[in-house]
Amino acid sequence: MATIFTELQAFLLARRDHILAELARHVQQHSPGYARLAQEELLPTMNMTIEALAEAVGTQDLLPFIAYAEALGEMRAHVGFVLTDVLIAIDAFRSLTWDALEAFAQHQPACTVETVRVVADMLQQFSRSVVTSFSYAYEQLHYQLYDQAEQIKAQQQTIRELSTPILPLYQHVLVLPIVGIIDSFRASQIMERLLTTIAERQSDIVIIDITGVPLVDTAVANHLLQTARAAQLIGAQVIMVGIGPEIAQTIVQLGVDLSGIAIGATLQSGIDMAFRRLGKQIVRR
Repeated sequence: MATIFTELQAFLLARRDHILAELARHVQQHSPGYARLAQEELLPTMNMTIEALAEAVGTQDLLPFIAYAEALGEMRAHVGFVLTDVLIAIDAFRSLTWDALEAFAQHQPACTVETVRVVADMLQQFSRSVVTSFSYAYEQLHYQLYDQAEQIKAQQQTIRELSTPILPLYQHVLVLPIVGIIDSFRASQIMERLLTTIAERQSDIVIIDITGVPLVDTAVANHLLQTARAAQLIGAQVIMVGIGPEIAQTIVQLGVDLSGIAIGATLQSGIDMAFRRLGKQIVRR
């Protein structure tokens, strides 16, 4: 029995170039994952697969073949393949092996049903090991990517909070310095954090400093106005400072209604206004 398997091993190796060419052609035609691979990256791995099968057939030692299958499945997960790519390659490899086995049987009367059964069992265990290993590695990568996405999300949230700090200036007085470009998402974050802080600290006055806002268009003006109106609705007085000449001209051209919102030239003037409303003042000692 060992002789027929040794001869089959030699036959598979002699037929290796044909199997390799057909396998590469098939997977690159039918699998998007394999289609992305260059020939110099694709062919060595396929050649190793054929050699691993031939070695398992000749020695009847399945363990190295299964270990190779597990490594192959993990590798395919790490290069970005999906399960469909893997199944296409497995199916093509199995089909070409059966073709080789049929050609061998035609010239070797000693090739019996038992011989075929042994090779079929090897192919089945190879397929199962590749798929199991791929699925496990793919799942682990998915969890890693999810964790990384969550970390990036948390970091972005921290950056947004640091870029828009809400500072308790005095009892019941908050300062909101806004720096950088304001988009819809950031505007909603600013409003949510401001309203939450007002409620938590029971603040009566909010100074919104837009000195660091480089550009005010219709959207930005509406965001600022909505933030101020929302703060007023929960009982806080709003003082807006830092409106430069260009931004002032833009606000006038856009027809933005700032009635009901106190305006100060600088943060210092805004602080003075806030203290006056509290019946306090800053004096030099």
